[in-house]
Amino acid sequence: FGNGEKMLVDCGIDQKVLQRLGRNIPFYDRTIDYLLVTHPDADHYGGCPSVLKRYKIKHIITNGEEKLGDPYWSAWAKYVTNEGVTEQIINQSQELSISDSQLQFLSPDKTLDLGGKPAMGNNNSIVFTLQHSQEKFLFMGDAELPLEEGLIKKYCATSTLTICPALKSDYIKIGHHGSDSSSDEMFLEIVNPTKAIISVGKNTFGHPSFRVLKKLQRVGAEVLRTDRMG
Repeated sequence: FGNGEKMLVDCGIDQKVLQRLGRNIPFYDRTIDYLLVTHPDADHYGGCPSVLKRYKIKHIITNGEEKLGDPYWSAWAKYVTNEGVTEQIINQSQELSISDSQLQFLSPDKTLDLGGKPAMGNNNSIVFTLQHSQEKFLFMGDAELPLEEGLIKKYCATSTLTICPALKSDYIKIGHHGSDSSSDEMFLEIVNPTKAIISVGKNTFGHPSFRVLKKLQRVGAEVLRTDRMG
């Protein structure tokens, strides 16, 4: 951020995140001001205990879900307790200003209409926008179609659907690694991103979906994939 503070969003599945952080943070800098965990799936928070062990974390932001019985969760909970970190739980729409940037948390939010689907798991992911200068970023976590539809119903109901300022973003971190369960074409048209980042590695699930890639092509977004670009 403009004042030098740093935020890490999710940690990957294991301690490889430490190598990646080491490439982008000077070796003598052991502080991360904000650690945001979108939801407690292992591929999003499994590396977080290692981050907590290596770095001084000042603030943790989560959706409040727990994963009892998971060894990663036990390690995570132990380090959070031992470090005495300030923890903020997102359970409603709210804003956070950091330096000259504004974060708008859109999910979890109990007022969202998910079409009868439970607000849990992927559809309880923290979804937020980050406005910095003239550019806006949309982080989708593992949000799936019901959550996308809920966001449209809440934030675009009084707008012409294709002109929805709350969701319109220059950059989008695509939901659920480019899975078919996410990225409805109407949602992508509303966001109307210039660039779409897909966080994905070698997998047996077929991520990113060919259909999702075609949708992004149709809305004119440049696709940036971590499996091909690092």
